[in-house]
Amino acid sequence: MRQVPADPDRVTAVYRIEPDAIAPEELARLIAIEQTVEIPAALIPPGKIQDEVVGRVESVTPDPEASGSHRITISYGAELAGDLFGLLAVAIGNAPMYGGVRLVELQPPRALLEALSGPNHGVEGVRRMCGVLGRPLLATALKPQGSSVAELAAIGEAFARGGGDLVKDDQNLTDDFEAFRGRVTACGEAVERGNQVTGRRCLYLPHAGAPAEELERYVEFVAEAGLPGVLICPMITGLDTMRALAERYPLIFMGHPSLTGTYTHAPGHGVAHGVLLGTLFRLAGADISVFPDAGGRFRYTEAQCADITERLREPLGGLRQAWPSPAGGMGPADVGRICETYGPDTLLLIGGALLGYPGGIEAGTRQILDRIREVHPEVSIEPADALRPSLPEPRRLAFRRDWNWEGRESSAYKDAGDLTFRGVRRVELVGRFGERTRCDLRYFEVEPGGHTSLERHLHTHVVIGARGEGVLLLGGRRMPLRHLDVACVGPLEAHQLRNETTEPFGFFCVVDHDRDRPVRLE
Repeated sequence: MRQVPADPDRVTAVYRIEPDAIAPEELARLIAIEQTVEIPAALIPPGKIQDEVVGRVESVTPDPEASGSHRITISYGAELAGDLFGLLAVAIGNAPMYGGVRLVELQPPRALLEALSGPNHGVEGVRRMCGVLGRPLLATALKPQGSSVAELAAIGEAFARGGGDLVKDDQNLTDDFEAFRGRVTACGEAVERGNQVTGRRCLYLPHAGAPAEELERYVEFVAEAGLPGVLICPMITGLDTMRALAERYPLIFMGHPSLTGTYTHAPGHGVAHGVLLGTLFRLAGADISVFPDAGGRFRYTEAQCADITERLREPLGGLRQAWPSPAGGMGPADVGRICETYGPDTLLLIGGALLGYPGGIEAGTRQILDRIREVHPEVSIEPADALRPSLPEPRRLAFRRDWNWEGRESSAYKDAGDLTFRGVRRVELVGRFGERTRCDLRYFEVEPGGHTSLERHLHTHVVIGARGEGVLLLGGRRMPLRHLDVACVGPLEAHQLRNETTEPFGFFCVVDHDRDRPVRLE
């Protein structure tokens, strides 16, 4: 039973409480105090603390889904949940320590939803990266632990050759950094070999599992290697740790449910499956949330799986929808049921059953994909490309002496609300007008004393000096950029172009057609 929050500008938490010697109304009052001021009721000062800080008991009603249990709704001031850390503290915190208390609904305040980035790519972004429309995606895992690097790489290559969409490390694959770097490099190259055969793009997501002081080093390596994302166990690394990494690195973050059973398994205690694996994972930046399917080897019910899926897809401020990824003992025989149950925006994760497929991984991948397409046909992206306007013949853009081109207009460098640049214009030349290219060519011109944004992003781009002279700031270094000088800006390198002369400075920039959004650094 889903409840609508009374006030979108407050935290609204609904708890199911089991029958107990304490009356439901009294327990509700105790939780409201415990989660905020944590002092005896008689010591709460009247006025602001009593009226604005202490949690507000909104309702206490019998639970229609559990005889003898009650649902208590408590709202908390938005100032107590200014970030994800605060939300976890106020909505969960000490409440379950009363015993028989389970958080079953959670609505963050509007201000927090506006402050959090959520999934970097979400459903639409991951689809674009895979180049797959219309059908569920298929994923597998590199396993088992103890396999050689060559054996794990062979699994990834075979899956990619079979047309699979995403291959992740098993969550048990953990190494010291040097071993991690070697294994991930080999597996990434193997998946790319498979992609070269099919012409498709299978994504490889290594498991970033390391001690806290090492974790970012692992994620940074994945980004610098040009891989699209990582697998994270948010309840081991910490939900807010994943949130921070997802905001810092524009990767796909795939959340694994390891350790979540400690919070969700007891039906009368802890946190509801949908709240944890749906709402909280999504707030923490998970583009994909893995959870056990009701037909697998774990004791998840259909209702619990449906609740997770609903929360990954439902409106949540402006956050992107995330992928539900049912897993845990599924096999080829389950594919039709899974596709019909969860719909097209689902990532099927089939591991051990695919590894043991009688005809091998490559053949098994093809056959499972065929079954997926029977339920949800794949939509070809070629017709959509064909409808894009084409350049008039001949495909030549005549250069004008004022550093413009026939058929092209100058546009704003970025949104006018972004005040981190000055005096920059851009001209889109090739890539946005129907050309079937994998890159875009743009011309930028910086006025004397002007500069571009200081930023970084995952994609690599190439800068070619064209007019006048500028300065490229790259990772703390200053490099002059003159006519026909060429510079390469790598993934996540902080960079900015400045004009410190009295004449205009112009440069060409070549970037991937499909690329991530820049992260502003000032």
